[in-house]
Amino acid sequence: MKTQSVYLPLAVLAVSLTACTTPKQDTSELKAQIDASMAGHYGQSILHEEKAEENLETANHILEHWEKGYYWNIDEKQQAQAAARAAAEHKLQSEKELCAWLTEVHGHNHHQNEPIHHVAAYFKTGSAVPFKTDHGGIGHLGHYLGAHPDAKAAVTASADTVGKSNDNMALSKRRADTVVKLLIDHGAKAEQLTVSATGEGQGPDNTPNQDYRVATITTSHPKYLDCPNLK
Repeated sequence: MKTQSVYLPLAVLAVSLTACTTPKQDTSELKAQIDASMAGHYGQSILHEEKAEENLETANHILEHWEKGYYWNIDEKQQAQAAARAAAEHKLQSEKELCAWLTEVHGHNHHQNEPIHHVAAYFKTGSAVPFKTDHGGIGHLGHYLGAHPDAKAAVTASADTVGKSNDNMALSKRRADTVVKLLIDHGAKAEQLTVSATGEGQGPDNTPNQDYRVATITTSHPKYLDCPNLK
């Protein structure tokens, strides 16, 4: 009976301690909130910056250790070099994420949503002088390009199959040059224009076709990107 009186209080104590154990917490919501704070380009930029600082601190600590003449070994040297490389890589990634965030913020200010403009100039057989052409439209595009130096325009000219193939290639080049001059006269810069002379269009030889006696102008805007030289 004496032995039983010794173990009974211990059993009661064990049950009591078990009853007081803190239940396991559901951490999923908190983890989700933490992850959300690091989401997106800006959050990732901060995260990479923090990792860069951590690795830089490790590298600097070992460097200070060496400079004071303390004992060091090859493992410590490799650790310092690896930390320095990791710091540089995280710093670069931080800058890339920050630039991507800036692009998201600023992109709408750089004509991302500008409509594409199309204008066509038509020509008679063998001629490089436009007719049936909206000169006002060409003038408008010239003014537009002059006012938007980041905009570009592609000028593409062709010919039908009337005449010799070599002559039609030269003719399509003159037609393109005519349209380019009109655009520049109205404000466009030569470096904004990409010119293509395609020569004869499709179809049987010596067949007039107004669809190919044409020069088209199509505008475009480059995709806006902050820090374009950051590789």
